[in-house]
Amino acid sequence: MTQTNKKLKKVKVRGTGCFDPSDNSFGFTAFNEGPSSQANVKSCKGGAKSWETIGKDPSRIISLKAKLSNPDQYAELARQFHTLTKDLKTKVPLRQPDTQRVVSEEGLTCWLDEEKSELTFTGTIDLTRHPRNWQAEVLRQVQLVVRRLPGNDCFNRVINDIKQGGNK
Repeated sequence: MTQTNKKLKKVKVRGTGCFDPSDNSFGFTAFNEGPSSQANVKSCKGGAKSWETIGKDPSRIISLKAKLSNPDQYAELARQFHTLTKDLKTKVPLRQPDTQRVVSEEGLTCWLDEEKSELTFTGTIDLTRHPRNWQAEVLRQVQLVVRRLPGNDCFNRVINDIKQGGNK
């Protein structure tokens, strides 16, 4: 028989050590050795998390997370909130946004309506800054739309659905 040597890692544990001089014994009680204070923990795509606290006054806590690079942070947070609270019943139904902002750059905003398969974009050009080059500014905004949309999952999902024969 061969015996494998396992290396034991040192693990630091916070706690309280007690020395009893009467019998020269040492006891150690670790911190955080109690039951978990969180129950019914749920998480979803994007880093959001929901849980219930345990104690005298139990509560439901929801933590939402959206990256700053996301062009429509509100829609991402609303999606996470809906995912984590779909088991809760409301007295008055809440209406989620039917359009999602997929591009938000200086002077340019694009909204995608998945149900209608429509893309709406609006651009604002300050003519005092671009009196002679307003055409170049329009071209710049159109190029922004063309560059930003392929990186958006929601837009790609709608385009792929249309290519496969959906939303006619």
